[in-house]
This record gives sequence, structure tokens and C-alpha cells, in this order.
Amino acid sequence: MNRIAAGAMTVAGTIGLICVIASCSPSRPQETPDPAITVENDIPYPGADGGDLQADACLPTSSGPHPAVVLVHGGAFKEGDRGTMSRICRALGDQGFAAFAVDYRLLPSTYPAQVEDVMASVQWLRDPAQAERFNLSRSVSILGSSAGAIIALSAAEQLRSASAPVDAVVALSPAGSLTADAAQLGDPRPDLEQVVQEYLGCDDLSDCAIAGEASPATSADLLPPTLIIHGSDELIPLQQAQLLDQSLQTAGVIHDLIVVDGQKHGLQLLNNDTRAGIVRFLSDHSS
Repeated sequence: MNRIAAGAMTVAGTIGLICVIASCSPSRPQETPDPAITVENDIPYPGADGGDLQADACLPTSSGPHPAVVLVHGGAFKEGDRGTMSRICRALGDQGFAAFAVDYRLLPSTYPAQVEDVMASVQWLRDPAQAERFNLSRSVSILGSSAGAIIALSAAEQLRSASAPVDAVVALSPAGSLTADAAQLGDPRPDLEQVVQEYLGCDDLSDCAIAGEASPATSADLLPPTLIIHGSDELIPLQQAQLLDQSLQTAGVIHDLIVVDGQKHGLQLLNNDTRAGIVRFLSDHSS
């Protein structure tokens, strides 16, 4: 397990932490044009229910084909949008990955709608027409933040079950288990349990038949190589990441857990070191 030191939490970081629970939706950041990538916004793709969703793409201008990475935003399953993934999208594009920040159905649509939409985005990118359009290789990975990390992990597991595995998954601040027992790990905020109940469509986690199925740690043996990045004292208790880490270890899955000191959560965990770690991990496991 690697440990990366992080600086003191800023006022902006505190606001961002509140946004995870309050589900506030940051506006799309203003970006400076980058000659190394082409950015395409508002690309329609078919969701799992047949409805139209949209993606933003950061495409390298260098010769390809390029491995694809699907980016899954957070927002407590009910808010947030793909625009919040803009900076990591551009950062991955700069490193030769074709990155796609995608929409998915939000609450009141409940599990597994979100997972199925992310799976649909992977299947869309694997279509020969899209591979030619975006100059893609056969490699597809998934990166998710906060609630998006849980969705990304579940999508990776279900794609493996469907004999369509992705190459790797990166999870920023995931919960490893959504069960009633796991809800007591560490010192979670009381409102986190309500977020999980809404996602699963259950009034009580102790009487929620799908809680285990929706928990990434339950089917860790189905995960591809997995990189977990988590704060040491953040919104989601570190014990959740450690539970997933142990499940991956038991299953013999290639994985790593990077713990960033401090209270930063989700996208706030991205710094020069963690971004470099993500690029290395994805590069090592892209086919």
C-alpha cells in the first residue's frame, strides 16, 4: 500500500466535501485550449433503457489508435454531471488516452440503472463505428469518483460477468460494501446511509436484498486490475477502501491502494502524484 502526503485541506476543498452530500453540481470549468487534444462536448450515446445520454470526449491529436477511458462522475447518485470530470478528462487526453466523461441516469432511477448506463457507454465505444470515429484501440478502462467509483466498480464486475471485461478500473473514494454491516465501518456520517438507501431503493439496509449484489467487494473476483485512491480521514471511511483492498487480495486480483493523508475526497484527491499513478496504472493494463 502506498501513502502519499497531502497538504492541508483548503476552503474550496471543504466546500467540495459538502457538495458530495448536499449534491451541489459544480459548473463546467473554463479550460485553456490544448493543442495536444481535441475536446468534443455533448456527444449523444444510447443509454441502457434506449434513451439518449451524452458524453464529453478528450481526444489526443497524436497518431493512434488510443486506449479509451470512461469517466464516471460523483454526486450522491442524484446530482453532479459529466462536466465535473473535465480536468481529469483533459489530463488523460494529454497522456494519450481517449477519455469520455459520460452521463448516466440519476435518482429517482435506482440501482442498477446507473451501472447499466455506464456499461452501455463501454459497449458503445466498442462498436467498430465509434472505434473508427474516435481512433480507438481495443482497450477500455473505467475511472469513477465517489458515487461514480461505486458505479464504475459495479459496471466492471458486470461486464466481466457478461464476458466483455474492461482492462482496468480506477476508483477515487469508493465504498467497498453497501450492506448494513459495512455501514458501521469507521465513523461514517449518518446521512451516508440515506444516500445508499436511495440508490438501492431500500427503506432499510438491514432488509435490502440487493445490497450485497450492489457492493463491489462482494464480487471482487470479477474485477480487472483495480487502483483505489482514498483519503485517510475523509467523507467515506478509509475502512471501506481497506475492505475492498482485502477482498481483491483474497481474490488474487492485481490491485493497489493509495492513501492520501487528510480529508480530501473524490476528485480532490487528484494531484501530480496521484494523476501520475493513474496514468502508470492505466498504461500498464491497457491492451
